[in-house]
Amino acid sequence: MKENNLQNNANSIVTANEIRTILSDFRIGKKPLAKLLGWGETTIIRYIEGDVPTAEYSNKLKAIAQEPAYYYELLLENRDNLTNVAFRKSMQAVLEKMTERKIDLIAQYMILFCQGDMSPGYTQWLLYYSQAFSLALLDKELFEEDYNVNSENAPYIRLYNSMKKHGVNVFEIPGGRLSEEEKKLINKVLDTFCWYGPKALKSLTSYERANFRISRDKEGRRIISKDTIKNYFKEILQQYDIHSMNEIHKYPDKRFQDFKAN
Repeated sequence: MKENNLQNNANSIVTANEIRTILSDFRIGKKPLAKLLGWGETTIIRYIEGDVPTAEYSNKLKAIAQEPAYYYELLLENRDNLTNVAFRKSMQAVLEKMTERKIDLIAQYMILFCQGDMSPGYTQWLLYYSQAFSLALLDKELFEEDYNVNSENAPYIRLYNSMKKHGVNVFEIPGGRLSEEEKKLINKVLDTFCWYGPKALKSLTSYERANFRISRDKEGRRIISKDTIKNYFKEILQQYDIHSMNEIHKYPDKRFQDFKAN
């Protein structure tokens, strides 16, 4: 883990309340957190009681508060600094935090399904197709994030940046948070699109994106709305005679044949 992963918060010292939130979110005590970070045993206690952290220590605590994946890395690297009970308790908490958003949960399900053999970019495309076929076949969104239009060609840019920064982590996800229907759809998308390499999926998604109308969300960011994706893939279902999840494979198989024919 590189120190430049820490965010530069020189003008914003971590507050006592932010530290308390860290302790609560990651279910770890004041002394164990200090030990995990390699600091003096009473360091966290002193900060909560009013001592002002150094910029370096503040930045590290800010990074923990803002990025659960960073705390996950710290836990793995410094697990010998904790008792087994404290480690297991905090590890369970951080895994729950890392999959708090539905999109993160689904991404982790995909990573586990593929045994970690996925890049940040490839994960983006699989999330996009899972969302698209859920909207078209099931008439419901799989997760709430909109498709973001950006120079990275990463529809779900927050997740993409996090995976690029912290890498691909493989761990079991909390049970019961994905329905059997959702898992079946995701599995069908994975079985279908994982046959194709990055170049093939990049060309396919680029073709589709050229046919989408770009709009803006409430914050003015350029997006492709879920309704736009839904309507486009409803037409795909009709064009390629797709009536169920088991027939999703018809789309890329025939689309690539069309590409070759043209």
